[in-house]
Amino acid sequence: MRKGFVDFIEKCSKRPKIFIRTKDLILLVPTFSTLGPLGAGTPVIAYKRAIEQILVEDNMKKFSLFLTLCLALSCIYSRTAFGDEEQLIIGLVPEMSRKMQIDRYFPLIKYLEKKVGMKVGMKYLPNYGALYEETRSGRTGAGFFGSFVYCMTRDHIQIEPIARPVRLDGVSTSSGYTFVRKDSGIKSPRDMKGKTIALVDPLSTTGYLAQKLFFKRQGVDISKDVKIFWAGSHDAAVMAVFNKQADMGGAKNHIFDELVSGNVKKALIILDESPAVPDDVLAVSKDLDPKIKEKIKDVLTAMASDPVGQTVLRKFGARAFMVTNDEDYKGLYGMIKMAGIDLKIYSYSKDSTR
Repeated sequence: MRKGFVDFIEKCSKRPKIFIRTKDLILLVPTFSTLGPLGAGTPVIAYKRAIEQILVEDNMKKFSLFLTLCLALSCIYSRTAFGDEEQLIIGLVPEMSRKMQIDRYFPLIKYLEKKVGMKVGMKYLPNYGALYEETRSGRTGAGFFGSFVYCMTRDHIQIEPIARPVRLDGVSTSSGYTFVRKDSGIKSPRDMKGKTIALVDPLSTTGYLAQKLFFKRQGVDISKDVKIFWAGSHDAAVMAVFNKQADMGGAKNHIFDELVSGNVKKALIILDESPAVPDDVLAVSKDLDPKIKEKIKDVLTAMASDPVGQTVLRKFGARAFMVTNDEDYKGLYGMIKMAGIDLKIYSYSKDSTR
């Protein structure tokens, strides 16, 4: 039986590898020519069947359950399903819907893998705080951090910023809009007592902190005087106000601007715009090999001069990546202090910020 297992692993190791999408993670697994091509988006069950077919061919059905379990576990650990190669997992916050985020980041992940020379995967996370938790636990070695969650994570575990995108309009920062429907009759936070505001996440600068400060300037406590509807993403917050699920909303300026057109544009009006902060930055664990950190930085900052990189950048919605350091967040640290938030003890639970 042991010899049969070794033979099977050898067969897998000789097969070409491709990416598939699981629920939260891009994963590298062997292909099985007997079932034809299995491409991106192939369900895990298809790979289970492929494994079972190989097992039947080798008269090794006894290993089916064990190997299926190995495939499932590979979604949890930063390893390839067949082999022991380390993999850099990059966490993603739900800035936009799952589909939009995966479609945007997948080409970049593949490009990084090829240029850096190591396996790279991505993990779509359910909320902003999950990126801090995954990084702290070591389940992700890097992440595209929104500015607020970057500041909190760095305060706790000393992550290192690498680079952030420069959008197609040449801007590398974002601000937070606070908006209402034109027909709501709401002119300021003072009109919001007892009403509902749609926000993104307690660790979002442009979809929570910006609105908290706007309300504070108007003498209104956003956590006590209004009801918060946590939309989960910027696009969802915009649509919640448009669809009258909430009376007011907060979202990132360029996501709002991209969404607002036609009937939505006619229905909404912006009441406030926050100071600009750095856009989402790729930051890495301090424990990551310094040579890999430097390689990632070199690859990202050179993309604009590489024809293939230019294509990937366009799909990402950027013209380049620029080097970023903690000094770029000086203004945001001031905003956090102004809001009365102590990063060392901040409770980012959605229940605690109501």
